[in-house]
Amino acid sequence: MTMNIIIWLCTCWMPIIICISLINETKFKKNITVGVTLPYEAREDVDVLRILKRYRRGVEGVCAMLFVLSLLCFCFGSEKAMLITVWMIWIDLTVILPYVPYAIANIKLKEIKAKKGWKRADTERTETVNLSAMPSYSWISPWIFAPAGLICLLLIFFDPSMFFMYLIFAGCCAYFWFSYRYLYRNKAEMVDENTDLTIVLSNIRRYNWGKTWILCSYAMSVYAAIMCFFASYPVVSMIMLAAVTAILCVCTYRIEFKTRHLQEKLTEDSGRKWYADEDDHWIFGIFYNNPDDSRLVINQRIGINSTVNLAKPLGRIMYGLMALLLAALPFMGIWLDSIGTQDISMQLTEPQLTVRSGSTVYRIETDEIKEAVLMDALPTNLHRRMGTGMDRYLEGKFTADEIDNVTVLLDPEVSPYLLIQMENEQYYLFGTRDGEEVKTVYAMLKK
Repeated sequence: MTMNIIIWLCTCWMPIIICISLINETKFKKNITVGVTLPYEAREDVDVLRILKRYRRGVEGVCAMLFVLSLLCFCFGSEKAMLITVWMIWIDLTVILPYVPYAIANIKLKEIKAKKGWKRADTERTETVNLSAMPSYSWISPWIFAPAGLICLLLIFFDPSMFFMYLIFAGCCAYFWFSYRYLYRNKAEMVDENTDLTIVLSNIRRYNWGKTWILCSYAMSVYAAIMCFFASYPVVSMIMLAAVTAILCVCTYRIEFKTRHLQEKLTEDSGRKWYADEDDHWIFGIFYNNPDDSRLVINQRIGINSTVNLAKPLGRIMYGLMALLLAALPFMGIWLDSIGTQDISMQLTEPQLTVRSGSTVYRIETDEIKEAVLMDALPTNLHRRMGTGMDRYLEGKFTADEIDNVTVLLDPEVSPYLLIQMENEQYYLFGTRDGEEVKTVYAMLKK
């Protein structure tokens, strides 16, 4: 039940956020609603309003159903493999189903657009580039991102045992700067012939794009600091991590919706004469597909996000990998169950003690062992800092009352356990699924 509650608290907000985001698509921003570009007169058109009303009801109904299903997931018992499988299926449905009403509304709006003559014929379509509308913009210096990564690296001196984790956090900060600088496509946000409007929209988008990545970078440094200084207080650290994540989500979504609101207000009178129309390049208003565009990463038309060009080979590969990931999610429970039950072996040779489980292998030089203790119970308040923590499988970096930092590989349900202290004061705690095997190795070590 505890695991169910934790998973539900981490995921129950997904249908709500998706619902709010998709309902927001009905508001005209840059002459676009539900991924379709329409003239100003369409905003009061009876057929358009009817489609949008039906779309809102469809999204609200699907998201409400998904929220109810999340509550029903509590009925699937306490077996972890089954629970994870059920929740992964629910996540797949949550990611996909709300976009079904979106795609249907997009198709119907395009039909209305063609029927009422709002769609230009291919012979009338031209690619328009307004060079005077290309705004001057100074990219944010990478030194603004640098302190976040530097904080992560400095934490290595406080906690060398978690060197790899802090390196990953610092790498994330560097990646966020890269995403800010190179995953944004320097294209003017052209809506109509108003050059000043194009410049203002472009600068708003770039400013908020940069602010989002800066927030993400410093969130990484806060995560790293919490894991470093509050490792001995797992409940406190978990609450703090959850709080930081919630604040980050609220801030980023606020930036996104603030950008959308500004796009809506600034273009509320647009679309009366000429207006930019790229609908033919957007499948269902979601997937960008333009063979004539040399770019792989392009801007979403609304908000500040980016997407990839499906017409490019790498774009198709990326979408294919994403589809495979979604298809693989329901099998995650089975995969985790196989990890939790895989064999753990312990073998002592003259120069080394080898403890192995799957691809995880620990080799300890016997002449560097300072002390070995056979324990009938696990250390008090053994908590995971990084690694795997399952009912019958613990592996990774842990902390306990008696030991500040300890590397662990064992089955917590099978005692005894072998605690090893090295000459460099590093600790290891090992166990297998056969207690007699651990006793045998311990007896050999004593000799």
